[in-house]
Parts: sequence; structure tokens; C-alpha cells
Amino acid sequence: SSLESPVPTEEPAPTPTPTPFGNGLVIVLDPGHSSVVSGGTEPIGPGAAQQKQKDTTGTHGDASGMMEYQLTLAVCLKLREALWAEGYTVYLTREDHTTAISNVERAQKASDLGADIFLRIHADGNTDRRRDGAQTICITGTNPYHPNLYPESRSLSDNILTAYCQETGLRNLGVWETDSMTGNNWAAMPATLLELGFMTNAEEDLRLSGEEFQN
Repeated sequence: SSLESPVPTEEPAPTPTPTPFGNGLVIVLDPGHSSVVSGGTEPIGPGAAQQKQKDTTGTHGDASGMMEYQLTLAVCLKLREALWAEGYTVYLTREDHTTAISNVERAQKASDLGADIFLRIHADGNTDRRRDGAQTICITGTNPYHPNLYPESRSLSDNILTAYCQETGLRNLGVWETDSMTGNNWAAMPATLLELGFMTNAEEDLRLSGEEFQN
């Protein structure tokens, strides 16, 4: 008798997993500093003669005992989860404390990952222990490397700082426009650096290091 070809059984169509609404934006988060620091210097901007240190270990909280690089990674890991839930594509420039990565390398990584937005997370320190508040830092309108990115970088800086200060109640120190930040100068997309607050202010430091505040 002739062998009949087996009738394929109908596979039930898998139920598609609903994805949260996203607008297709790629966000690269840059947790500032690391415990292992890149030695030496690098150009402050593409083609610049001026050199700056590749990185430092950053500041730390005397009251909390937390290092800036620990705080920035903790916040970025939480922020990644929150942004994923909103449907964004999110990457981090580092996910541990032992990877030495310079400011130029951080910005180049953002480019390699196709970032639409480069958000750099840092914390402030000052010899005046009373200093408090948050600020964002972006390039100026006459930036010698990417002046075309100024309007969007400034808008990003304003929006993030306003929302952050409203949510946390921290003092809004405004946007600092400067072309002295290597990571901002090398960013080939809208970029801002958020200073979360002052780790040298005991009260602010203890808030910043707390789980509730970070969330």
C-alpha cells in the first residue's frame, strides 16, 4: 500500500506577549566613574589638542560610606528597569565596578549602540559640606565639536532636571552649560550629565544612598 504523507498537526498560534508602548528610542545610560580607573589622558573633544584625565574614582559619601561609582550604577540599574517597562531600548556603558572605561570610550560606546539619548549619571562633591541640590550639565551653543546638538541637549537637560527635582524635592541648581566635559564633547547624539546631589552633604548623601530615594 502507498505510504501516505503524514498530515501536519496544527500548532496553536503562540499568544503574542504584549509589549509596552515605546517610541523606538535607544537610551544609553552611563553610570559615572568606576573603582578601576583608566590611567592617562585623552583629548577633551574630537581632534582637540587639550587633554583631560580619562577618568577618576569620583566622590564619596562620608555619612553613607558609599562611593559615587556605587551610587551611579545602583541608580542606572533601577532606571534601566523603569525605562524597559516604558518600552525603551536601554543599554549601560558599564555593569560592574572593575571595568576601566574612559569618558571617550563611554561616548563611543553610546554611538556603537545607536543611542538616540546619552544620559550620564553622576553625583556632586564639594569642600563646602553645606552645598546641596541637583544640576544637569550640557554643551554650549558654541560647542566646537557638535554645536548642532546643543538645542536637543539643552532641552533634554532642562526636562530631566525639572522632573528629577519635582520628584525628589531636591533643590534645582539649573543647567550648567560648559564645553569642558569630555564625555559630552565626544557624544554624537543629544547628551546630558545629571548630578544626582551632593554626597559631601551628610543629609543629602544619606538620602541618595537609600533604596526609597533611588526608586
